[in-house]
Amino acid sequence: MTEEKLEVICDACRRPIEDGDGFLYVELAKVRDLWSAQPDPDAQVLSIESLMGRPVRPTWQARHTACAPDDGGASYDVPVAQVRTWPGLAATTARLMGKSWLQHTDWDALLEGAASAGGSRVSRTSLREAS
Repeated sequence: MTEEKLEVICDACRRPIEDGDGFLYVELAKVRDLWSAQPDPDAQVLSIESLMGRPVRPTWQARHTACAPDDGGASYDVPVAQVRTWPGLAATTARLMGKSWLQHTDWDALLEGAASAGGSRVSRTSLREAS
Protein backbone atom coordinates (compact mmCIF):
# COMPACT_ATOMS: atom_id res chain seq x y z
CA MET A 1 0.00 0.00 0.00
CA THR A 2 1.30 3.47 -0.83
CA GLU A 3 0.60 6.76 0.85
CA GLU A 4 1.14 10.18 -0.67
CA LYS A 5 3.70 12.23 1.19
CA LEU A 6 3.19 15.98 1.56
CA GLU A 7 6.14 18.32 1.36
CA VAL A 8 6.42 21.40 3.56
CA ILE A 9 8.58 24.24 2.21
CA CYS A 10 10.23 26.82 4.47
CA ASP A 11 9.03 30.37 3.75
CA ALA A 12 12.44 31.77 4.72
CA CYS A 13 14.95 29.62 2.81
CA ARG A 14 12.56 27.88 0.35
CA ARG A 15 13.99 24.41 1.18
CA PRO A 16 11.92 21.37 2.23
CA ILE A 17 11.43 20.84 5.96
CA GLU A 18 12.06 17.34 7.32
CA ASP A 19 10.08 15.85 10.21
CA GLY A 20 11.39 17.17 13.53
CA ASP A 21 13.12 20.11 11.85
CA GLY A 22 10.34 22.68 11.58
CA PHE A 23 6.71 23.65 11.90
CA LEU A 24 3.77 25.59 10.54
CA TYR A 25 2.77 28.55 12.69
CA VAL A 26 0.40 31.49 12.87
CA GLU A 27 0.99 34.59 14.97
CA LEU A 28 -1.81 34.77 17.54
CA ALA A 29 -1.30 38.52 18.05
CA LYS A 30 -2.34 39.06 14.42
CA VAL A 31 -5.46 36.96 15.02
CA ARG A 32 -6.31 39.08 18.07
CA ASP A 33 -5.73 42.28 16.04
CA LEU A 34 -8.16 41.06 13.40
CA TRP A 35 -10.79 40.19 16.02
CA SER A 36 -10.52 43.60 17.67
CA ALA A 37 -10.93 45.31 14.29
CA GLN A 38 -14.24 43.61 13.47
CA PRO A 39 -16.84 46.18 12.40
CA ASP A 40 -19.80 47.02 14.59
CA PRO A 41 -22.58 44.61 13.49
CA ASP A 42 -25.18 47.34 14.17
CA ALA A 43 -23.47 49.86 11.88
CA GLN A 44 -25.52 50.75 8.80
CA VAL A 45 -22.57 51.94 6.69
CA LEU A 46 -18.83 51.27 6.81
CA SER A 47 -16.45 54.05 5.86
CA ILE A 48 -13.65 53.55 3.33
CA GLU A 49 -11.19 54.42 6.10
CA SER A 50 -12.49 51.66 8.35
CA LEU A 51 -12.29 49.11 5.54
CA MET A 52 -8.79 50.16 4.44
CA GLY A 53 -7.49 50.11 8.01
CA ARG A 54 -8.56 46.54 8.73
CA PRO A 55 -5.72 44.12 9.53
CA VAL A 56 -4.78 41.53 6.92
CA ARG A 57 -5.94 37.96 7.52
CA PRO A 58 -3.17 36.14 9.47
CA THR A 59 -1.10 33.78 7.34
CA TRP A 60 0.21 30.38 8.34
CA GLN A 61 3.97 30.27 7.80
CA ALA A 62 6.28 27.28 7.37
CA ARG A 63 9.76 27.48 8.89
CA HIS A 64 12.74 25.35 9.75
CA THR A 65 13.45 25.70 13.45
CA ALA A 66 16.74 27.41 12.52
CA CYS A 67 14.95 29.87 10.18
CA ALA A 68 12.15 30.80 12.58
CA PRO A 69 12.05 34.19 14.27
CA ASP A 70 11.97 34.20 18.06
CA ASP A 71 8.41 35.24 18.84
CA GLY A 72 8.61 34.59 22.55
CA GLY A 73 6.04 31.80 22.29
CA ALA A 74 3.32 34.05 20.87
CA SER A 75 2.47 31.72 17.97
CA TYR A 76 0.44 28.57 17.55
CA ASP A 77 2.76 25.89 16.13
CA VAL A 78 2.03 22.65 14.28
CA PRO A 79 5.04 20.32 13.85
CA VAL A 80 5.69 19.34 10.22
CA ALA A 81 5.44 15.63 11.10
CA GLN A 82 1.74 16.15 11.93
CA VAL A 83 0.92 17.32 8.38
CA ARG A 84 3.24 15.02 6.40
CA THR A 85 0.39 12.82 5.09
CA TRP A 86 -3.23 13.40 4.07
CA PRO A 87 -4.52 11.58 7.17
CA GLY A 88 -2.20 13.70 9.32
CA LEU A 89 -3.30 16.92 7.62
CA ALA A 90 -6.96 15.93 8.03
CA ALA A 91 -6.49 15.10 11.73
CA THR A 92 -4.64 18.38 12.31
CA THR A 93 -7.41 20.28 10.51
CA ALA A 94 -10.07 18.56 12.64
CA ARG A 95 -8.19 19.53 15.81
CA LEU A 96 -7.75 23.13 14.62
CA MET A 97 -11.45 23.41 13.78
CA GLY A 98 -12.05 23.42 17.53
CA LYS A 99 -10.13 26.70 17.78
CA SER A 100 -12.42 29.72 17.57
CA TRP A 101 -9.76 31.73 15.73
CA LEU A 102 -9.04 29.29 12.86
CA GLN A 103 -11.61 30.86 10.53
CA HIS A 104 -9.73 34.16 10.81
CA THR A 105 -6.54 32.63 9.34
CA ASP A 106 -5.65 31.36 5.87
CA TRP A 107 -5.63 27.65 6.82
CA ASP A 108 -8.17 27.09 4.03
CA ALA A 109 -5.69 28.50 1.49
CA LEU A 110 -3.00 26.18 2.86
CA LEU A 111 -5.34 23.20 2.34
CA GLU A 112 -6.27 24.31 -1.18
CA GLY A 113 -2.60 24.67 -2.08
CA ALA A 114 -1.82 21.19 -0.81
CA ALA A 115 -4.76 19.66 -2.67
CA SER A 116 -3.89 21.35 -5.97
CA ALA A 117 -0.17 20.48 -5.77
CA GLY A 118 0.51 24.18 -6.19
CA GLY A 119 0.91 25.10 -2.56
CA SER A 120 3.87 27.25 -1.58
CA ARG A 121 3.90 25.94 2.01
CA VAL A 122 2.41 22.43 1.86
CA SER A 123 2.37 20.57 -1.44
CA ARG A 124 1.85 17.09 -2.86
CA THR A 125 5.05 15.27 -3.77
CA SER A 126 5.82 11.61 -4.15
CA LEU A 127 4.31 8.31 -3.13
CA ARG A 128 5.99 6.25 -0.46
CA GLU A 129 5.32 2.91 1.12
CA ALA A 130 3.05 3.20 4.14
CA SER A 131 4.57 1.73 7.28
